[in-house]
Amino acid sequence: MHFLKFTLLRLALFLAVFAFIYWVIGWNLWVAAVLGLVIAFAVSYLFFNSLRLQAVNEMADRMAGRRGQAARIAEEDAAAEDEAMEQADRRRGESTSD
Repeated sequence: MHFLKFTLLRLALFLAVFAFIYWVIGWNLWVAAVLGLVIAFAVSYLFFNSLRLQAVNEMADRMAGRRGQAARIAEEDAAAEDEAMEQADRRRGESTSD
């Protein structure tokens, strides 16, 4: 939830700065966009540091959960492959003893 709040806050800051520079001051579209990005980044970095850190921690927790799930799936796949190889070896042993 913090990630969404932080993202929306930065987007709102960007749009406010962009709109002010582009329509009120009347500068070029690209200049307004670049200044909007830089100013929104700086303001969010300086004044919303705790929200940014909470968003980073939230994303790290999500990624750790996905990594753990991927590792569990890989282990299950390896176990299934080992079982299939053992069964194939047993069948080969049975067919050669006949």
